[in-house]
Amino acid sequence: MKVTLSRTTDVSSPRLAFVNERITNGQDAAFGEFPYICSMQWVLIGTSSHICGSSIINNNWILTAAHCFTEIPNLGSIWAACGLTDLTITTTQQRHMIDERVIHPLYPGGVAPNDIAVGRLAASLVFNANVQPINLPTQGLAPTIGTAVLAGWGSTSTTAIPSMPNRLQRANKPVVTDQQCCDLMNSVIAGACNNLASSNVCAGGGPISACSGDSGGPLSQQVGGTWTHIGIVSWGVTPCGTTVAPSVYVQTSAFRNWIDSSIN
Repeated sequence: MKVTLSRTTDVSSPRLAFVNERITNGQDAAFGEFPYICSMQWVLIGTSSHICGSSIINNNWILTAAHCFTEIPNLGSIWAACGLTDLTITTTQQRHMIDERVIHPLYPGGVAPNDIAVGRLAASLVFNANVQPINLPTQGLAPTIGTAVLAGWGSTSTTAIPSMPNRLQRANKPVVTDQQCCDLMNSVIAGACNNLASSNVCAGGGPISACSGDSGGPLSQQVGGTWTHIGIVSWGVTPCGTTVAPSVYVQTSAFRNWIDSSIN
């Protein structure tokens, strides 16, 4: 079961929304290919529901989107299931409750800048081949214009009816300039560019983008030969994968100092 975080129900025309639902036209990830990604799961009355993606930054903390915490009712608990590629195959899983949530103080809620948070795990992860932290970029180091990789358990459908895979999906996506992103956004929804901030980064466009992947999940890119976390899935234009508009991410490098201070 997956929980939709967008509160908008009208799917007849393009709109801005959290992009927790889809990686369209992606492909199955290989087992162990993304050891730094975790499934965030809302547990209520014994039932677990995948709600967001997240990334391991050390053995006690995960990185995600702020709205992955703020849009969930204040009931039950939220857990991080790490070491998974298929949600139904849990032999390599390490699953811990998130017992502390730190949301960026300037995040106002909704589709907005500063959509970033960290969560502390109730018990430490044990690193192995399936569970590893991802490298974080230096503060202020902008992503390279080029190919990045998105991973998540998002819907593979481009229609209003989701098709939720248990298998982790991956897709290569081009990082685009701020101006390209702004122009493409405005071509779909007039004024959409007004929602972009300098602390965002855009990637994709067309059938593998507009609303790709799980909210909170990682966009990664090789930096100096090391896979590095460059963006957190935040929002985009829906219906997913049906417009030219890119997906919008929180630019990780804009918040490296905040991340470090929050987890220390």
